[in-house]
Amino acid sequence: MKTATYLFLSIILITISCKSEKTEIPESDYGKTATLNNELITPNNSATVIADSIMYITNVINPDPNEDYYMKQWLAGAKIEVLANFIFKVVYEGRLKAYNYTTGEEMTVDEVKLLDTENQRANIGQILFTENWYFDEKNLRFYKQVNSIMLAYFRYDEAGNLIGNKAGIRIYLNGTKPMRGALEY
Repeated sequence: MKTATYLFLSIILITISCKSEKTEIPESDYGKTATLNNELITPNNSATVIADSIMYITNVINPDPNEDYYMKQWLAGAKIEVLANFIFKVVYEGRLKAYNYTTGEEMTVDEVKLLDTENQRANIGQILFTENWYFDEKNLRFYKQVNSIMLAYFRYDEAGNLIGNKAGIRIYLNGTKPMRGALEY
């Protein structure tokens, strides 16, 4: 009897500890996107985490004019200045905080305004995204949740040649917490 009790408790413990990564949501919420405990709730209940806090850089201005086809074909629909205008607007309104990408420290509105004055939004050449990725095997859908965005400006010499980039502001979305600054990596 004692062995059967231990076996029964072991089975219950294993069953409880082997819970699915999928988030169940009521059918009435299908078609909505929200977050729960900083996790994406997809428009259905069958998405699985594929990547947690994946980080990548996207060129939004082609530094090589000879390869302009890339921007015209692959990023034709990208409205980078609209995104930048939105980001700066909500930072100036105090609805989002801006962070220094290099140090990871929160920036004041005056620091953001100075950076914005010293750099042209038209020169935003790269965007660094931090995202979570989800795949819904049942419906064959892929979802991304953008958790942070960092704008980087291309810098040019007097002749108009690209000489590098300069980190701009970084913002965090979906209740995510600021990460370390680039100097700490």
